[in-house]
Amino acid sequence: MNACDLYHEVELPDFFTLDHPVGSVMGRARYGEGFSFSQNCTVGNNRGIYPTLGQNVQMCANSSIIGDCNIGDNVIIGANSGVKDENIPDNCIVFGYSPNLTIKQKK
Repeated sequence: MNACDLYHEVELPDFFTLDHPVGSVMGRARYGEGFSFSQNCTVGNNRGIYPTLGQNVQMCANSSIIGDCNIGDNVIIGANSGVKDENIPDNCIVFGYSPNLTIKQKK
C-alpha cells in the first residue's frame, strides 16, 4: 500500500508508527510497543535469525537492524546506520555501522 514490504505474517505491536515508509522492509522480528520507522529502513535476518526490538525503538531514515540483535527500550537507530548481530542497551542513540558502532547513552 505504501511501497513498504510488510507481509501479513509479520506480527507488529498494537501501537507503532510508519513515517513515510517508502522503500522499507520489515521482517519477522519481534517488535516492542511504540516501534517507529521511516523511509528505506530494513529489519531482517542473518542466517535465519531475526532481531528482537524493545519498546519505543525508533529507526531513522536508511537504517537497518539485521540478524541476532537485541535492541533495548527507548533506542534510536540514527540515519544511515546499521546494526548487525549486536546488542544495544536501553536508552541509547546508535550511529554508524557494525562492527564500528558509536553508542551514546541518552540523558
